[in-house]
Amino acid sequence: MTLSDERHIQRFEVSLKGFIVRDGRALFLREADSGYWEIPGGRIDAGEEWVPHADVLAREVREELGTEIRIAFGETVVTWTRQRPSDGVFLFILARIGVVIGGEPRLSAEHSEMAWLDRSTARRLAFPPSSSYSDAIERLWNLADGRASGG
Repeated sequence: MTLSDERHIQRFEVSLKGFIVRDGRALFLREADSGYWEIPGGRIDAGEEWVPHADVLAREVREELGTEIRIAFGETVVTWTRQRPSDGVFLFILARIGVVIGGEPRLSAEHSEMAWLDRSTARRLAFPPSSSYSDAIERLWNLADGRASGG
């Protein structure tokens, strides 16, 4: 095999996200550094390789939304990729649908704004470029709507 025949493997950071719904609306956060919108959650940290994903997501949600809000998450339902604008690193994102079971979110310093939005309003948000965020959010809405109707 020559050097030109080598296969290059993409490296990703893995991020766990929560599509948190309440009363027909989902929670969106605006990134403080980029100004783009996203859903709560974040990366699996070094040392968390063997920690259950549900525990990592719970940690991330506490960091971003505080300890007062309580959320019940289902299984992982949607995946997508994003290239971070600040450094070009690719993120592989796994999202779970979450339902608020109590409390209220509190905005952390990582984000400049939060909003509970319905589907049509969320479609107008500026999601990160070089990502399939918009398509993933649409798939999450479809799954959340099916769950609410018992489907």
